[in-house]
Amino acid sequence: MCSTTNRELIMLKSTHTKIYIIALILLIGLSLSAQLNIKVGYEYNRSNKASLANLISQYNAERPFLEVPLDQAKNKSGIALGLRYRYYTAAVEMFAHRSTGENEAIGDDNGTNFNEKISTTNLYYGLALENQFGIIGLGASIGYETLKFKTKVTGNNKTREFLNQKELASRLYLNFEFASDKIAFSIKPYYHFSLGEYDLVPFKNELLPNVDVNAADLVIKLTSWGITVILYNGAQ
Repeated sequence: MCSTTNRELIMLKSTHTKIYIIALILLIGLSLSAQLNIKVGYEYNRSNKASLANLISQYNAERPFLEVPLDQAKNKSGIALGLRYRYYTAAVEMFAHRSTGENEAIGDDNGTNFNEKISTTNLYYGLALENQFGIIGLGASIGYETLKFKTKVTGNNKTREFLNQKELASRLYLNFEFASDKIAFSIKPYYHFSLGEYDLVPFKNELLPNVDVNAADLVIKLTSWGITVILYNGAQ
């Protein structure tokens, strides 16, 4: 009985392996015959959240010696990568977009130089669907967005991460695309919004450990707008 079961398991694994190999061959065949494009580009993102602004204002109020107060990293930029499969006017895309911004507080605390740099990183990855009508297209994406904050303070050579949280997010965008046979240039203005809520307690504990903050001000949904400039390489 045991040996029979083992043989069945081996046959089942072998069958699964064959299915995976066949699926891979089919996918490669589709890729060779279809419009599969590699995506490389630049992303600009701008956001301004009142909750973050309030926390940063309290941070500055607690440090009256600051000559350059801390501000939000409202402007972020970075890289956009992905793969796009196009079928006639429709397309599906796997993507990963990463944007970063930073700001710093500078001052003189009783004769001691003070400098704290806060960097913000947004990593957004997932799937997008779009439809093209000539040079103008419409698209929407859904995926996960990771929000990270890091700090580097005077006298410390290392950057330390103090917030790292991932939530569902979505993006609506236009696509202005100009294509030749082998390459396409695309401009995509977008509106971006999170579907989940981010917990800013670690942010508060890092910057304002001794200050009481309303719990409602420590939960936010990110929204932003921006633009991506893309090159798609491959048959168009």
